[in-house]
Amino acid sequence: MIQANIPTHVITGFLGAGKTTFIQALLQAKPTNETWAVLVNEFGEIGIDAELLPQTEGIVIREVAGGCLCCAAGVPLQVAVTQLVAKAKPQRLLIEPTGLGHPQQILRLLSSAQFAHILSLRGSCCVLDPRKLADAKYLEHDTFLQQLHSSDLLLLSKADLWRDAVNLPELLAKLPVAVQQKPQFHWSRGDAIPAALMTAMAQPRAVASRPNMMSAANGLLQPPLSDEAVLPEDEYDAQGIIFKQQHSDGYYSYGWRFDANWVFACDALFAWLASVNSERLKAVMITDEGIAAINRLGQEQTVTELDDAMESRIEFISQTALDADALQHALGLCRWQEDYR
Repeated sequence: MIQANIPTHVITGFLGAGKTTFIQALLQAKPTNETWAVLVNEFGEIGIDAELLPQTEGIVIREVAGGCLCCAAGVPLQVAVTQLVAKAKPQRLLIEPTGLGHPQQILRLLSSAQFAHILSLRGSCCVLDPRKLADAKYLEHDTFLQQLHSSDLLLLSKADLWRDAVNLPELLAKLPVAVQQKPQFHWSRGDAIPAALMTAMAQPRAVASRPNMMSAANGLLQPPLSDEAVLPEDEYDAQGIIFKQQHSDGYYSYGWRFDANWVFACDALFAWLASVNSERLKAVMITDEGIAAINRLGQEQTVTELDDAMESRIEFISQTALDADALQHALGLCRWQEDYR
């Protein structure tokens, strides 16, 4: 039986804002006797964020890669939520849409009659690196503005990087007035989540009405999809590689998955990655020196060591088209060989 009235939080934020890091911290604060479920949606087709979240008892993670959950009449969201809730029977549900997703449509679907007796929408949080407000292109991006307007509160992330380096009031003054009036919280990776933020997120989200989600084909109310519905699985090619790319909302994504037979030479891999120009790089790579989780936004890069990974995954997101064949060839040259020793 599907559990009813599950507290549900939507965590939005633009590319590289720190959503996954924030969710990691939320999961660390989870009561030990509860099961929480996390639905992760990524712009790229490969899916990496779920690999960075803790895979431990009491946490169930479901990933939907390849664009916004709300597209295709919300079918990916319906399938994913229904399956995840049926499998995990969670006491709380966290949903992380892609940084280029459309949160207003996602929130509208989650508050529709389809999920009225399953989900209890609570405070939605927009994760924002305030330094981005100095760049006019962000404040002119429709999705960025949607994320700000649709959220109930703002989490100003990466405070350790800007606390003493920027004029925060001056930056926040660039926000629309309605957004400036939302509750704001500062947070740095590694810090405890402020109790006031947890309290604010726990508040029920005000929903003026629960609009029916209508089928584009016949205008009839559609029930939540069966938990037996499945999304297609990909298969490796003869080389043990899966490649995916897409272009949407002014961004290109190029992603690869390499089966466990692929081990990369750590030094060669990082030397090559430093030469690739992209807006965003995310990867979980099995190397001769261990498993490296790589997260790069612009010139800022963090690398952490993971205990386990079933395969290597890497994805570039760029505002300009890249040469996918050249990238894959270069990745192949970084494969570990005996003579690297």
